Amino acid sequence: MKTLLATDLDGTLLNAERRAGEHDLATLRELAAAGICRAAVTGRSLHSVRQALPPDFPIDYLVFSSGTGILDWRSGELLATCTLPAADVNRAARILRERNANFMVHDPVPDNHRFLHFESRPEDTDYRRRRDYDPSLARPLDPGSVLGEAAQLLAVLPPDLDRFANLRQALAEFQVIRTTSPMDGRSIWLEIFPVEASKAQGCAWLVERLGLDRDHTYCLGNDYNDLDMLEWGAHAVVVANAPADLRARFPVTASHNHNPLTAACAAWGLR
Repeated sequence: MKTLLATDLDGTLLNAERRAGEHDLATLRELAAAGICRAAVTGRSLHSVRQALPPDFPIDYLVFSSGTGILDWRSGELLATCTLPAADVNRAARILRERNANFMVHDPVPDNHRFLHFESRPEDTDYRRRRDYDPSLARPLDPGSVLGEAAQLLAVLPPDLDRFANLRQALAEFQVIRTTSPMDGRSIWLEIFPVEASKAQGCAWLVERLGLDRDHTYCLGNDYNDLDMLEWGAHAVVVANAPADLRARFPVTASHNHNPLTAACAAWGLR
């Protein structure tokens, strides 16, 4: 079987305690024994993933920062990256400032856990909590400065879908992804990437590189930033803790607290 199993991390494979369940860990090891390629596909930076997962975590590949980087997990080799050119970064930052959005500009991969930050106005979001989570990684952005290349920009918005839609339209030349904040569970994180970066495109890159069969791709997710990957996969499910509109679109498996990977693989006949 030339098969790819791709799973999101936070809210999917990782439970409320930010750990994978014991049954899911055993299932990942069983998949390796069956010759199935295992990929974790996450919005986390490489730095953040390495804080969350031990070096011997049972995966083969890591697609991180929503597809801006792809890593061979076992060897540690960085296989692919993509970057926003400086002109695009400055154009996107100008649009965000003009629309009074609070945002961050992340350094290129693999240092994209470091960022510049700019607050247009105080808002009821987790922007400041995100900014201040690790002060050693954050630098203030002088609005008059010229920006260089970046992995992505991140705007933190109140849960206002109309405002998100208007901003996404203004940023139509970029890859714009909606994520529910993993910090407060309500703020909208509007993430701006190069057009060639996405979870789906990261999975497709692995399929082509490894000679896998697109018909044997299995994807598991929980939030809007997984949507393109879920639509791309030949087989896809969402966890029971996913938003209601995603649960209406895709088959549903167990919640992130109840070993969803094991349940999904059983339903798919992979174990």
